[in-house]
Amino acid sequence: MKSALFLAGLTLVCVLPPRITTGQSVTVKTDPPTETVTITEPGTIQLAQLFKMSDVVAVVRIVSGDTENYKTALYKAVVLTSFKGTAKGKSLYYGPFIGGRLGEEYVVFLRNAKEPAVPTTAPTAPYGAVRYLEVFNEGYSSMGVSYECVFDGTIPSQSCDYGVRVCMDYIVLPKGVRAFPPEKNDPPFGCRWVRKSKFLSLLDELAEEPGVVQSPASAR
Repeated sequence: MKSALFLAGLTLVCVLPPRITTGQSVTVKTDPPTETVTITEPGTIQLAQLFKMSDVVAVVRIVSGDTENYKTALYKAVVLTSFKGTAKGKSLYYGPFIGGRLGEEYVVFLRNAKEPAVPTTAPTAPYGAVRYLEVFNEGYSSMGVSYECVFDGTIPSQSCDYGVRVCMDYIVLPKGVRAFPPEKNDPPFGCRWVRKSKFLSLLDELAEEPGVVQSPASAR
């Protein structure tokens, strides 16, 4: 796998192992040596392990965002379905990766940040200081939900459905779970669609395992 960085017209290409089990970092020094850039490669994680590593697992809808007043992008989202660590109807704040779309749904696997998110501009910033959760594994623990016509079936009522976008180069699903389009299409980073109903049923099963901490009154 290749990761490319474009800096001031200079292309830096780092060749990384195609399959890894934990995240790796590569440090690149520019020529002339005016800056050092660290490129982090995501880890390859089983879905069950991703669930265990997360403090919060939920389907959320982004209702607002702030890229101006905090060190990183910060989203406010409402929990639609909770599987771990929160409750339906609650609001939560997470980041730090840009690209989240207002009004869209995401399946998110989040970790508690060590420190709250505090405004860097003025204490009157819209959210103030808030408890902050982090998307991890270089952003691949946040998965978009969308209506797609890529599934198996010969007519739209069969092939069109809500799906969850899973980048399978980094998130490994249980054997037998079908993703679309087929592997022969070789999409970037292995990002394919799993029927939403199927993906959420997998999370339901993981949520029922012993030791999973649920927020009080976490009705789904």
